[in-house]
Amino acid sequence: MSKFLQPELLSLSNGIPLILQNNDSPVASIYWWVKTGSADEKPAEAGFAHFLEHMHFKDTDAKTSNRASTGEMARLIESLGGDINAYTSFDQTVYHVTCAAHHWEKVLKVFGTMAKPQRFLKEDFQREREVILEELKKNEDSPNRMLFQSLFTSTFSKHPYGRPVIGFTKTLKDAKVGNLEAFYRRQYVSGNMGLILVGPFEEKRKKSLVKILDELFGKKKIPKKPPVKAERVQEVEIRSHAKFNKVPFDVTTPTMAFSFRVPDLRHPDMPALDLLGGILGMGEMGRLYQALFYGKSIVNDVGGGVYVPRDPGMLYFTADADSVEKLPEIFSSMLDELNRIQTDGPTDEELARVVTNTESERYYALQSADGIASRLGFLKYQLGDLNYDDQYLSALKGVDAEKVQEVAARYFDLRRMSFSVMVPKKDKDFDLKPMFAIAEDKLGGKGESSKPKAAKVAKRKIGSPIDILPERITLPSGVRVLFRERKSSHVMSIQAAVLGGLRLEVADPVTKAELDIGASNLLSGIWAKGTHTKSSNEITTLIENAAANLDGFSGRNTIGLASSGLARDWTKLSTLFSEVLLEPAFPKDELDLSKKVVEDAIKSIEDHSSALCSKLFHEALFENHPYGKYAAGTIESLASIDSDRLKAFHEKWVQPERLVVSVVGNISRKKLDPWLESLDASFQARKKSSSKPLGLASIGDEPETKGPRWIERSMGREQVHIITGGLGLRFSDDDRYAVRLLQNVLGGQSGRLFIELREKRSMAYSVAPISMEGIERGYIGTYIGCSPSKKDEAIAGIKKVLEDLANKGPTESEMRRAKEYYLGRRVMDLQGDGSLAGYYALESVYDLPIRTETEIVKKIEAVTAKAVREACRKFYVEANTVTATVG
Repeated sequence: MSKFLQPELLSLSNGIPLILQNNDSPVASIYWWVKTGSADEKPAEAGFAHFLEHMHFKDTDAKTSNRASTGEMARLIESLGGDINAYTSFDQTVYHVTCAAHHWEKVLKVFGTMAKPQRFLKEDFQREREVILEELKKNEDSPNRMLFQSLFTSTFSKHPYGRPVIGFTKTLKDAKVGNLEAFYRRQYVSGNMGLILVGPFEEKRKKSLVKILDELFGKKKIPKKPPVKAERVQEVEIRSHAKFNKVPFDVTTPTMAFSFRVPDLRHPDMPALDLLGGILGMGEMGRLYQALFYGKSIVNDVGGGVYVPRDPGMLYFTADADSVEKLPEIFSSMLDELNRIQTDGPTDEELARVVTNTESERYYALQSADGIASRLGFLKYQLGDLNYDDQYLSALKGVDAEKVQEVAARYFDLRRMSFSVMVPKKDKDFDLKPMFAIAEDKLGGKGESSKPKAAKVAKRKIGSPIDILPERITLPSGVRVLFRERKSSHVMSIQAAVLGGLRLEVADPVTKAELDIGASNLLSGIWAKGTHTKSSNEITTLIENAAANLDGFSGRNTIGLASSGLARDWTKLSTLFSEVLLEPAFPKDELDLSKKVVEDAIKSIEDHSSALCSKLFHEALFENHPYGKYAAGTIESLASIDSDRLKAFHEKWVQPERLVVSVVGNISRKKLDPWLESLDASFQARKKSSSKPLGLASIGDEPETKGPRWIERSMGREQVHIITGGLGLRFSDDDRYAVRLLQNVLGGQSGRLFIELREKRSMAYSVAPISMEGIERGYIGTYIGCSPSKKDEAIAGIKKVLEDLANKGPTESEMRRAKEYYLGRRVMDLQGDGSLAGYYALESVYDLPIRTETEIVKKIEAVTAKAVREACRKFYVEANTVTATVG
């Protein structure tokens, strides 16, 4: 394991292994790892592992009491500020909860009720099956999911990895309670289980935690029993021919994906295959991105990597095109790159880039208790070795260019290949034969025994923490700085933010509002794509070689620049940050590429029902205010925006007196001060802008709607997406905390919307409150995705929930849960350096106080049930609403 972690391995009374990791943090995580996933199902059981995950959230005494579940467990955990969830994959089902550390023991006792041997009430079973069928319909409306399911089914034609984790409509509808219970009894045995605890503890507390765990997960509840040894059907890596599939779908542009079958993670070729996938497909410096996006400009996106669960997996690549006519050229060019690496081997810089990124992922995982627990569970219960990371990194560093070329020659074999392409329905007759001919020409004739081509090997070069307020510094130029040193961290984050974004590009344009829409989005997208002294390629090389990131961001009210990286690279990353912040070139070639990608996103929004629903809702609610505009802009505005326009916005907005910079991480004042002095000198040397852009002064709220508004778009899809809402809050409004608690009463797994519409009536997989605060009034509302036949019932059901809450108000237990959940979620969200830096920067830009945790607790505790009830009546019941439906 990493030298920064020293986990202790114990066993419960029934032999279930327990990993304990002491972590000096106000947050604790508990993971229950069950080594059972969809790959352990028989064909008729497809979807059972995922079904069991859902059923474990039901009340454990439902069967004996003969009362349907009420979401008691989630309600109790959320009332303690915890966040409970789970996921099912091919090889495991993992239940996890994260909470404030001072509630650890209480949360653990509630969470542990899951381990009690289960029998399922028929009513709960039938309700949850309906929910899962809604989830399945949601998946079937997702282009990416359906494309990758096609690729997985083709890649793993015999192995259970080829089946969707969620199962099939038929197997789910045919399932009986007894079938699910039989699967549960077979798979949920002590020999298939493991536990992970991460949080702050001393010896006395550790003993108490272990005792609680043994009472809940030990032999009194779960008898000692070995796992069932069921042999999985193994996939043949080398087939007689490649599989090519076409998926006509309701999209406007095509996407292709193809794979090559590779061995399991323990295979000696895996480090080299990992490097091969990263060199070709990882990030903007990947060879595919450089050749096809930057070089030939024939793709909207391209990339790839390695996906290997427990059993042998795949090396895969994807590409987005703007028309099917380009697919043959794109496919041919991608295969050219796969062949080229066999003769033009990777450079030392390319190898180092992937190694550094792999190493940095381990450091970033240490930023949160949840990340640590997840990694420890993967190492122990998936790979069986807590020391795997160190061993793997060592092996990765030992791979040379020749080894990468060797595995490329061996694995880029047509007989290992599977190919899927998703095309618009209008192009359903797209012919796959030319694609197969290209693959046969580029990859044919190579077999398992192929030797690498004569290698032209590149020459080697020689050679409660959140209760601590940040330090505030104001530079002579006017820049406001917020600084927080965190000595326990291994990384650092810098964020710079100014007022700007969609609101000001419309309210205070450089040219005309209708022509400036989308400028912020483009500006943030290419902010780090070149300066007066560095090209985009040079910046990307520096960033990716350091396993760091440097990106612009934009929203409705702000734009900014953010960078995170290893603390050891502070000097070079902070120097680059200053240069990009102050001297962006917004090169025309980068702008043209970005405009092409954004234009494709605008044209293809109808491919994504939920995104289209959100767009229509905003446009209908905000008829006058800029918040109603689409942040990406319009086809017309994109065509008019050039580099000079972006420079004008940058000069107008990025002025020192408007700028907030936050720095958080393992950086001392001794290191920080020279950088701040340099940054200040650069600002003072700049010619002062004569423009006086708008700031926080109100540009006027959107007027209240005079009556209900409806927007409907029928697409003939499996699900209809419904957003209903109205005008919401400003950042400065006094009742923002009451509204946040209102959203918690309604939301979450124990919230009223979830319980009434999903838990009791199985109407939807996703239902939740939504909101956005702004400098002027934002929005507040609800979202649900359900079958079209349930649309009217869903709208009426949500309305009743809101009216009941407005009439009677929340109960005392609901208020306690909402408060604890808000406080617990806040602690969890602010664990990492990047999240703290972003919080400090944005709060300061909006002139909001950065409050200590103690102050926040007082604010939250002061909110009454009456205030929540009145907020519900004001925003949800009495206000005229906008309803958008798409499906």
